[in-house]
Amino acid sequence: VLTTLQYQAELAHQCVPSEISLKKLLMVAAFSIAASTQAFADSQIIHDSTHSDALGRSIPMYVYLPDGYQTAKEPYPVIYMLHGAESKEDSWVDRGGIKVTADNLIARKQLRPSVIVMPTTGPQTWYVDGNADKAETAILKDLLPFVEKKYNTRKDRAGRSVAGLSMGGYGALNLSLSYPELFCAAGIFSPAIYVPLPPQTSAARRAAQFVDKSGAFDESAWTKALYTSRIDDYKKKGTVVPMWIQSGDHDPLGIVVSAANLYWELNKTQKNAVEYRVVDGGHDWLVFRDSSVSGLPWMNSQCEVLDKGK
Repeated sequence: VLTTLQYQAELAHQCVPSEISLKKLLMVAAFSIAASTQAFADSQIIHDSTHSDALGRSIPMYVYLPDGYQTAKEPYPVIYMLHGAESKEDSWVDRGGIKVTADNLIARKQLRPSVIVMPTTGPQTWYVDGNADKAETAILKDLLPFVEKKYNTRKDRAGRSVAGLSMGGYGALNLSLSYPELFCAAGIFSPAIYVPLPPQTSAARRAAQFVDKSGAFDESAWTKALYTSRIDDYKKKGTVVPMWIQSGDHDPLGIVVSAANLYWELNKTQKNAVEYRVVDGGHDWLVFRDSSVSGLPWMNSQCEVLDKGK
């Protein structure tokens, strides 16, 4: 169990690129200093895991429990936060400063007190049913039921949202498009949604999910799993998942363009339920953390609208 004060200290040691703007540094520092007002918040970060039949192994996770969770009678909204490629369940905790972010957004009433689940299905599963793992099935059939049985969380759509960075943004988008009846909003942060194929430098080209038996990159597996193969069915369903999309303008993987194309495609059918922000930065934790600070409040507002409209 980690305290907010410990997180403030850890922020100084998180991954920071060598060339960043003073403005962004000051922004992050200001948010960290503001955390002192919540230094004694009784929120917790705990580690947990559940066995996945779909994967044939466990799904480890960190879980954020808000102040007051232990004595609350009413169930909490739940947010699933997905990590990027070659990372694991501690990513949003150790590098993303999620405790500081959640504590302060809740204190400012910009986020409903919520349980935040940060799982891993593996460092390179891309949260899909691919050539090596059935990660998408694991999330739906193993992770969600486990969380909703063990933790005091809501089981309705208005009480469940999903977000992720890079590979996690890819996963959050796919889950939202394929299962819109499950999520009230989504955060698509620097999404690795390369159309038609990932660049040679992308981790996707080394992922077992997209490699054939000969060891070569499997273009058909990538195309089948990509959001472009899901979006038409999503539109036909008519259930809109509001989406906050954000990326850095200097992202070396060209994600700023991929994200813009996604925004424009969604804007055609849900122009009042999609936002796109481009911020100063690359493909790094300053951008990812800024995305959570900006995106979670907007996602929360969209879920509250759905909640009130029941």
